[in-house]
Amino acid sequence: MTTKKTTSKTAKTSKPKKPAPKARKAPAAKRTAAKPRAARSATTSPATGTVLHRKYKDRDLEVLVLEDGYRFEGQDFSSLSALAKHITGYKTISGPVFFKLAAKTEVK
Repeated sequence: MTTKKTTSKTAKTSKPKKPAPKARKAPAAKRTAAKPRAARSATTSPATGTVLHRKYKDRDLEVLVLEDGYRFEGQDFSSLSALAKHITGYKTISGPVFFKLAAKTEVK
């Protein structure tokens, strides 16, 4: 009678493979000049020198419209949306809608 020799398969005890390292992006160059700003929309932007008034949470807000932005409580802002974010703390607020210069659009 012949006997078959069986070999047992043993599990390898090797360490799990590490994922390949991600390619790193080159560091961004230091900015030396301010980004060019988009022209303000004539439909939502009031004339330079205009003072916007808004009541928000029992506060009377006054915003001065500058040639290149807006001034609120001695601080300059590049857009109405940046200013509205500063006032409310909401990240996705629309400045023209907050100051009631544009109608709010409904999502259908």
